[in-house]
Amino acid sequence: MQEQSTIQAPWKWRFGLFWVSQTIARFGGAFSGFALVWWVTKTYGTATALAAGTLITLLPGIVLGPLIGTIVDRNSRRFFIVMSNLVYALSAAILFGLSYYGLLQLWHLYVVMFVNSLAGQFHSMATNAATAQLVPEDQLQRVSGLGQLREGAVSIIAPPAGALLLEYMHLDGVLFLEICTGVAAAMMMLSIVIPKPTIAADAPKLSVLADLRAGLRYVVSWQGLMVLMLVSMLLNLLFYPAFSLLPLLVKNHFHGGALQLAWFEMAFGIGMISGSVVLSVWGGFKMRIHTMLLGLVGMGISMTILATASETGLYIGIAAMALFGVVQPIANGPLFAILQSTVPKEMQGRVFGLMGSSAGAMAPIGLLLAGPASDKFGLQIWFLAAGVVSLVMVPVLWFLPAMRNFERDATKLQ
Repeated sequence: MQEQSTIQAPWKWRFGLFWVSQTIARFGGAFSGFALVWWVTKTYGTATALAAGTLITLLPGIVLGPLIGTIVDRNSRRFFIVMSNLVYALSAAILFGLSYYGLLQLWHLYVVMFVNSLAGQFHSMATNAATAQLVPEDQLQRVSGLGQLREGAVSIIAPPAGALLLEYMHLDGVLFLEICTGVAAAMMMLSIVIPKPTIAADAPKLSVLADLRAGLRYVVSWQGLMVLMLVSMLLNLLFYPAFSLLPLLVKNHFHGGALQLAWFEMAFGIGMISGSVVLSVWGGFKMRIHTMLLGLVGMGISMTILATASETGLYIGIAAMALFGVVQPIANGPLFAILQSTVPKEMQGRVFGLMGSSAGAMAPIGLLLAGPASDKFGLQIWFLAAGVVSLVMVPVLWFLPAMRNFERDATKLQ
């Protein structure tokens, strides 16, 4: 398969419009997400209600991720981005109507969460692949930093802004805001050209399942990519439960309250923005895998500090969270840049889908293991495990030929 090139001058204008449109949608979704979580907390007040919602959002990616990636590869990336934005807006409109007439129930929200999570799978794979089409290869690592910058800004701004909007606009008003942001993002995307991957005239026509099998063969044939997939799975197994335990760590170990938990979350967000700016300006090492390993070292150090901080070390814990925020984009940004620049563009949806599905499957497993382990050995044990494993992983990956030659091997597969 071949693909038309969209990297023409001025690429920065096109990518800027693309990035701004999806940032608008991301903030609208974050505001309504905060408002809805608070509505569930206030109305039902149980951890089970929140946990069930988390599990529902994980299911589409775990079960359907590879298939969704295959579908994205066969069609226009812009179509899926626009449709996802409109699905978010429609979902918010349905919840708005139910809330306005006093009919909103928990099961309504669960259905909408599942639909939005499904649309989100199409959206994330399409945006990752579209980025590689819009941005020159040598700029992908910097652009990945911008994506992390957005997430850092969301983590800082969304909670207080969502609370303020909820106070003055109530739930209906916040949902109406998401309707507007979803539609605005979709309209902006319609002005950006992201062509559908074109198929060579002599290429055989394959079914969706045959395309999926081709994606599996591609991943298995690239030893370095298999190693990266295993690394992603292990990190998700460790870090996802660790962050789910953070409120308990703040409350039971550091003897803090809601305000102190907010300090931890804001420290992480500020750190994430700082790390994203550093990556965007610096651009990372020429060998992008080295940048990723540097970030992984920082993640291991920050989690180890957090795990070993004493009960009176609240501010040490907050500093550790800020450090984690700084190094997360330095670890994640190069990973996406490597895949976007090395995986054939007509194969990227499948590769991202397979990686997301395999890593996502580790989250519920980690949650099941983290609870009993923390009850028996203390809350900090899981944070310590995440930190130590990350640090041990770095020299192992450094000396693996499959990782040292990762990008060189990629060119042989193209």
